[in-house]
Amino acid sequence: MKRIVIIALAVLVAVCATAQAQDLKPVKDKNTKLFGYQDKDKNWVIEPAYTAAKRFKEGLAEVTIKPGKTKFHGIIDETGRTIIPTECTSVSVNYKERLIMAERPARFGDFFLWGVYDFEGNELFEPYFISAPSFYNGKGVAKSGETGFKGVIDTQGNVLIPFENLAITQEYGGYAVLTSQFERCTYDSRMNKASVFPYPGYVAPYDPKGDLIRAAAWHVGPIGYRFHRNSLKEARLTQDARGRIAVCSDLRIDWGYNRFVRFEPDVDAGGHPGSLQDPESGRLYTIKAFLCEADGSPVSEISSWGWIEGTANEGIIYNAEGRETWMLMHDLNAPAIPSFTSPLTFYRHADMTSIYSELGLHAYDVERLYEPYRAANRFEEIVQGENAGITAAMPRPAPDLRTARTIEQAMRAPIFQAPFTVGQVVNCNVKHKGGEVEIELFDKLVCHFEDRFEDPYYSFNGDSEIFWGPNNARAVWLSLECVRKDPKCIHDDVTGSELDFVMVIGLYEEDGSFLQALGVVPAPDYYTNGVLVFEPLGIAILVDTPAQNPALGKGRDKQGFVTTDESRLPLNLSALHQIHYPRADKSRSPGYRRGR
Repeated sequence: MKRIVIIALAVLVAVCATAQAQDLKPVKDKNTKLFGYQDKDKNWVIEPAYTAAKRFKEGLAEVTIKPGKTKFHGIIDETGRTIIPTECTSVSVNYKERLIMAERPARFGDFFLWGVYDFEGNELFEPYFISAPSFYNGKGVAKSGETGFKGVIDTQGNVLIPFENLAITQEYGGYAVLTSQFERCTYDSRMNKASVFPYPGYVAPYDPKGDLIRAAAWHVGPIGYRFHRNSLKEARLTQDARGRIAVCSDLRIDWGYNRFVRFEPDVDAGGHPGSLQDPESGRLYTIKAFLCEADGSPVSEISSWGWIEGTANEGIIYNAEGRETWMLMHDLNAPAIPSFTSPLTFYRHADMTSIYSELGLHAYDVERLYEPYRAANRFEEIVQGENAGITAAMPRPAPDLRTARTIEQAMRAPIFQAPFTVGQVVNCNVKHKGGEVEIELFDKLVCHFEDRFEDPYYSFNGDSEIFWGPNNARAVWLSLECVRKDPKCIHDDVTGSELDFVMVIGLYEEDGSFLQALGVVPAPDYYTNGVLVFEPLGIAILVDTPAQNPALGKGRDKQGFVTTDESRLPLNLSALHQIHYPRADKSRSPGYRRGR
């Protein structure tokens, strides 16, 4: 009996203490204009010291000070004891998990990152995360403030999934993960890795190596781009009455199959000729060239030092170790021939004042990366930009046999029976003018990708120029895939299946293997004068050849214009069956279709 009384008294004391805490109210002192907390008798329990204060909840309140123009937040308990110092730009309390997330000064720089703390103020994770981790059932997805990659942590201060991933989403009590190497992994509820599926076409990206100049220089000038055999040549510069000329020939390296060269700025400890200084750090940099396999893995260093001599409309001139001059062609799909002569129009000598001027950078481009948010976003951008369009290459769920037969029958239209090759797939710009549509055609292939992982909050996009292969022999094929009923998609009015379809534009290797999805669209937008137009993608396919249709222009590097009225292509299969493709090569089509 005595024991029961003691327990009851303890509970009563706890309830009273909680009630007292709940009775504390934030009050503004008339003299100091600062906030403190008073009890129900208007006695100061916590002296006025804050520019703003909130009510207590479960024994905690958020308080604010403003020493200058910036507000800083913290958390106290009902006795006034500091739980989280008022040095945070933001705080968030998860009452269910009994955790505090606070954005406060990081230990490795003059900036703010998010840390995780318990209700006593004990640090579970130091300020390290770009955003407040989102916890559920004792586990939380968090984003690194150093790399921008995601991982999974728990409320005990453990890292369950390393910070090496682009996207993480909950799935059946576990997690589905897209790694930075574009592998799809699944973890079960016990955090055991259950399966790994590599994404086809992944390329190991350009590596900034934590160097901000390297990160800022990616895709500036020649840095970080992939140069293939077609677009990288040894060059001998001459001059005649018409101007400067580059006599180009094959570079004497082992190109293997689909290997490429990447140019990267790197710290030059040896101080080679042409090395240039970083005006901020004083470090010397040179520009190296690396030969890589098709998947981005390094093969060898083919120029350990060098510099950019000049630029022209046709490309960039690079000096390799003071012994050879190379021409870096702007046209990724330059003709696949061993040698040729190229004029250099508007040739300009490079400004070799510093590594910034050499690369075309500004101090601001580097300085902004000292902020962890921007640096992490840049590192993500590099990984994603090198692999735009990859997740779109994942096959959709396999249809049943009946649906598969329906798709096969629906794809008997001529446009599905033959490849479209270099010069037939171009960019387009669609302009709407008073009831008419003007379609301007460009003889390139730069695609805008939008890729999504299953996590609806994760998506990335970018523009990527498509490489037609070392022999310009890759091809684009069109195909259909079933979707749920959608009035914006292609309706089956041919086979009577009552199915709807989307159209997939796929790039295939010479041997018929599938490489990459260039786009998945509900339907083509226009077909006019031999041109099939996909307006959202900015892509047009020339179903007729330029010889058959003078409006398309003649030869490479030409532009054409076609016009039509505003009426769009009907959203049904019979409309696609009316598009005639005179050069259909049915002998190649089955292998390419099976590649999908």
